[in-house]
Amino acid sequence: MALITPTPPAEVASAINATFQPLADLAAFRLPALRNAAGTLELAQPHQVFTLGLSDLVADNGLTAAQPTGWRYLIQDGATALASAEAVSTGSGNEHVFSAFNEGPFVASTAAALSSLQDQPQVAAGSYEPRLLDVPALHAMALWLHATGAGEDLMVPLAPSPVASPAGQAVPATQFLQELAAQAAAVASVGPSDLTGG
Repeated sequence: MALITPTPPAEVASAINATFQPLADLAAFRLPALRNAAGTLELAQPHQVFTLGLSDLVADNGLTAAQPTGWRYLIQDGATALASAEAVSTGSGNEHVFSAFNEGPFVASTAAALSSLQDQPQVAAGSYEPRLLDVPALHAMALWLHATGAGEDLMVPLAPSPVASPAGQAVPATQFLQELAAQAAAVASVGPSDLTGG
């Protein structure tokens, strides 16, 4: 298996580094995992972030409907991923701004998935670019293995996952999207005039 690490636009690296590096130099992070790190923190394993909405899932529009929203790096202390750093697109060319640091469960499950993929027969013979697919309305995230050659895209559900496919295991993208679509269809529609926030 070959995972092809994408190269983010220079604006992405600049936006994240402008916030990350001063905090790293001063050990001034708010997140405990980063503030208490014993070693040197590094940005690693960049991947583009895409978002998919409920209506596109229900309409079976597939991954072509996924919208690029930014880029995400894992922040590592040696080989251990402690958190992530994300930049979001401003909608103007390649311009991005720093968005957030995060140490939630999706960080650990992303790192675990990336390190275990070479042992999974479904991906052993292919060539893939790792991406992140976020379905906010279902609290679902997956490592999206975008096929760069022959073959179909794969999805690796990230724990905690709302779908039946096992977290951390690569499955065909169509299977993953079908599972999400079944859940999306059960979500009550929220009209554009609903301003109550739930």
